[in-house]
Amino acid sequence: MKTSIRHFLYASSSLLCLLFVSCAGRMDPATLISSTTAVHRTAKPISAKVLGGNPSSDVLANVSNEDFAAALESSLTKSGMFSRVGSGGYEVDAFIISVQQPAIGISMTVKMEVSYTLKKNGAVVWRKSLKSIYTAPVGEAFVGAVRVRKATEGAARENISQLIKELDQIRP
Repeated sequence: MKTSIRHFLYASSSLLCLLFVSCAGRMDPATLISSTTAVHRTAKPISAKVLGGNPSSDVLANVSNEDFAAALESSLTKSGMFSRVGSGGYEVDAFIISVQQPAIGISMTVKMEVSYTLKKNGAVVWRKSLKSIYTAPVGEAFVGAVRVRKATEGAARENISQLIKELDQIRP
């Protein structure tokens, strides 16, 4: 009897460990897109280049250069600020300076800093580094790794929202 209880406890403990030390899952670029709307609009297109990101991973909550560039272009056109994605208008260069993620915790808070440069015909029009923060509470996801991914997505989305608000003030 004692042996079967011990086996049950070992199996239960192993299952709980798997639940808590789970993979974050691959980040969906659509979750990075901001819903912020711009007041000022231009008929010019926008293109984005991103450096500093990490390759996509099924295990880690990384922001890749490609995913962030796609989210930037989608967000900037969805905001109404730029007419479409393409060349011949504006270019936004983004450098992901840091993505600070917690290793453990209940509510997962991620901090992100991105340096942006807006160019028109190759000339720098605007440059600024923006910091964002997002907290994913336990209610957003039970598994810690998934909460870190959701907090990372939220920090990226918030950073892009800040970019749109900043650019809206300079009226490109």
